[in-house]
Amino acid sequence: MSAFKNKKIVTSALPYIHGIPHLGNIAGSLLPADIYSRFLDVVGIDNISICGSDEHGTPLELAAIEAGEEPEKYSDKQHEIVKSVIKDFNIDFTLYGRTHTEQNREQTHDMFKKLYRNGYLVEKTQEMAYCINCERFLPDRYIEGECPHCGGLARGDQCDEQGCGKLLEPEELIEPYCTICGKKDIDFRDTKNLYLKLSEFEEELKNWMERGDHVPDNVKKEVINLIDEGLEDRCITRDISWGFDVPTQELEGLDCETYREKVLYVWFDAPIGYIGITRQYFESIGEKEKWKDYWKDGGAETIYSIGKDNTIFHTIIWPSVLLGQRDSYNLPDYEFIHQYLLSGDVQFSKSRGTGLDGRTAIEMLPADYWRYYLAATLPVGHDSRFSWKDLEAKINNELNDTVGNYVNRVLSLSEKWFENKVPNKKLSTLEKDSKEFLYGEKSVSDLVDRFIDSIENEKNLKKGIEIAVSIARKGDEFLSRKEPWNNEKIRDDVIFACLQTLKPLAATLYPYIPESSSKIWGMAGCEGRIGDGSDHLNDFVKKKDLLEPGKPLGNKEILFEKIDVEQLKKELDEKKNEKGDDMVEISFKEFQKMDIRTATIRKVEEHPNADKLYILKLDVGDEIKQSCSGLKGQYTPEELEERKVVVLNNLETAELRGEKSEVMVLAAEDEEGNVSLLKTDREMEDGVKVI
Repeated sequence: MSAFKNKKIVTSALPYIHGIPHLGNIAGSLLPADIYSRFLDVVGIDNISICGSDEHGTPLELAAIEAGEEPEKYSDKQHEIVKSVIKDFNIDFTLYGRTHTEQNREQTHDMFKKLYRNGYLVEKTQEMAYCINCERFLPDRYIEGECPHCGGLARGDQCDEQGCGKLLEPEELIEPYCTICGKKDIDFRDTKNLYLKLSEFEEELKNWMERGDHVPDNVKKEVINLIDEGLEDRCITRDISWGFDVPTQELEGLDCETYREKVLYVWFDAPIGYIGITRQYFESIGEKEKWKDYWKDGGAETIYSIGKDNTIFHTIIWPSVLLGQRDSYNLPDYEFIHQYLLSGDVQFSKSRGTGLDGRTAIEMLPADYWRYYLAATLPVGHDSRFSWKDLEAKINNELNDTVGNYVNRVLSLSEKWFENKVPNKKLSTLEKDSKEFLYGEKSVSDLVDRFIDSIENEKNLKKGIEIAVSIARKGDEFLSRKEPWNNEKIRDDVIFACLQTLKPLAATLYPYIPESSSKIWGMAGCEGRIGDGSDHLNDFVKKKDLLEPGKPLGNKEILFEKIDVEQLKKELDEKKNEKGDDMVEISFKEFQKMDIRTATIRKVEEHPNADKLYILKLDVGDEIKQSCSGLKGQYTPEELEERKVVVLNNLETAELRGEKSEVMVLAAEDEEGNVSLLKTDREMEDGVKVI
C-alpha cells in the first residue's frame, strides 16, 4: 500500500541542446524521470515533472560561431529539435522549458546574490588559457589537447575517454589548441573570477548524505569519500559572452568593470533551471508564487533523475548552492543515478557520434518499443550494453508473445463466449482457484503490491517493469492451466478473473509504455483516462473499482508486431555514393599546388544534419582543422580516433549541411564499395608534406 504523504516534484537532468539526444541520454535520465512521474500518476500522488534545454555554455556558443549565427537564435532552433525528440518518445513533462528565460535569470541572480552576501563566494585570480590568434580568454571547453592521464583527447575541464573521466585544468593538457581557430598559439594569463567555497558545506553535506538514502547505495560511499578528501572551491564565472550576466551592481566589494564581459558559468545556472522552469510553469497558469510550495520549506519531495556523469554536480555542488541560500530550499530527497548505456564497448555520446540518436531510433520503431527495451535494460548499478539481438528478443518474446498474446487471448475468448462483455460473476462467487489467482498468496494482487514497493521504496524502475510483465505471464499460465475451452462449468469464473487483471496490467505498464497500456485500458472497457491521478493500483489491491459484471468491453486491436533487427540494421546502412567514371587529367604544375600532408584524427562527432557524415577534427601539424567525411558505415568512431591519415590540406572551405569542411581525408575505394584510409608506411609527425 502506498505510504506517500507529500506532493512531489520530479526532474530530469537538463539535456544540453548541442546535438540530438541519443538512446544513452534517454535511458540515463529522461526516461526514468518520466517513468517515475507516470507511476505517481497511477497511484494518485500530486506531482509535477520538470525538465528543459540547458542552453548556455561553450559548446553551443562554438556551434553558433561555426554556423554563423547568434547563440540565442541558434539555441532557439536546437531547443525545438531536442523538444521534438522528447515528444516523439512520449516523455511527458508538465513543462519542458529552457534555461535562457527571464524566470531563470531572475532566480539565478537571486541565488547568486544570496551566496555572495552569505559569504560563500570568493574572488580569486587564476591563470587562464588565452588564444593569441583569437585575442580572447578560453574557458574550459574552448581548449582541447591530450589527457595527461590516459593520452586521449580531453577538454580543459575533463577527459571524456571511457575509463578515464579525470577532472582537469587547462594547463594540464598536453599540446593544447584553441577549439575556435584550431591553432596551438596558447598563452596563460591572469584573470579574476568568483568561486563557490564548497569547503564551507562539507559537514552539512556529509550529514545529509549519511542520514538518509538520497542516492543509490553504490554512489553513497563514493560521495562521502569525495567529501572526506576535502572539497575545492569551484569557479562560478567565465570569460565568455553567452550566458547570464554577473549581477555585481548591488554587491559591495565587487568591481563592476571586472565582470562586465564575463557571465555566470553554465553549471551554476543549469540546475537552478529546475526552479526557473517551475516558476515559468506556474506563471503560465496564473499562480506566480506557487513554485515555493514545491521547492521550499519541505513542501514537496524532490526527486532527480541523472546520469553518473552528473553525480558530483547533483550531490555536492547543487546541494551546496541550495544550502548556501539559508532560505529553506529543499535538498534532494532522492536521486536516480544511472550508469552508462554502452554502444559496443563505448558509451553513447553526442560529441563522439557513438550510439543511436533519438530521431533515427524513432523512425525505425514506435516509441513504446524503445521505452520498453530501455526500461528493461536500464543501467542500474552498472553499465549496460545496447544489443540488437536483445532488442529483438524483448520486443518479440516479452511485449508481443507475453503481453500482447495474453491480452488478445482473454479478449478473444470474452468476445467468443460472452458477447464482448464481462461475465455475469462477482468476486465473492468465484470458484476457489480464480479467487486465489486474484487475491490469494502469490496472486496478481501480490504482484501489484510488489510493483508499488519496488518503485516507491526500492526505487528500482527496472524491477518494476519485470513485475508488470509477470502479471501477463501469470495470467497466461492460469488461463492455460484452467483450460476454460474444455471446462464450461468454470468458464465464466476464469474469464471474469482474467479480465480483472487487464486493469492492473495496464496501470503497471503505463509508466513504461503509455500508448500501448492506454489501448489495453480502453479494450478492457475501463472508465476515464489511465494516469488521471486516481489510485488505480491500490484500488485493485483493496478490491475496489473492479470491472462490473455485464460491462461492455472495448474493441480489440493489435498491440504489438514482431520486429526483424536484420532488416532494421539494413535500413541504417549507407547507400553507396554514385560516382562518375570519367578521369580528368591535370598538369604536374596543378598537382604541385596540392598541399597533401600527414595528420591525426583527434575527435569524431556525429554530423547533426546528415545521417551519412562524420565531423572529424584533424591535427595537421600547426592547427586543428575540420572535415565532413562520408566514412560512416566504413569505420566506427573508435576506429577513427587517434588514427594517422593523409589529407588534402588546402582544399577550399565548403559548407556541408551547415558544417564547415576545410580538409579532405584521402581514402581508396574498390568496386564493391570497400573503403581504406591512406597512411604512410612509417610513423610521421603531423603536418609532414607528401611529395
